[in-house]
Amino acid sequence: MSDLTRQQLCAALAISESTVRRLEADGLPFTPVGSRSKRYNLEECKSWLKANQCQSGKTPTGVSTSGSWPGAKEFTESFRKVRLRAMPSA
Repeated sequence: MSDLTRQQLCAALAISESTVRRLEADGLPFTPVGSRSKRYNLEECKSWLKANQCQSGKTPTGVSTSGSWPGAKEFTESFRKVRLRAMPSA
């Protein structure tokens, strides 16, 4: 398993195609094939990922996402109540 398509790379690494595109923009190694296709060496990609730890999804320490909107807590509580009413009983 040397050169993989994007879909094969996604399956091998358990990531989405949009994540692969984002990682390409950050420097993930690939080999262009023709005008639109790309191939990926799994071992090179794994090495690159280890050397370039992904920061996606990490919120900086001390930052509260709900603190940016004053009504966030009330909205969340009202959503939970509506969801509880809509859930079927067992």
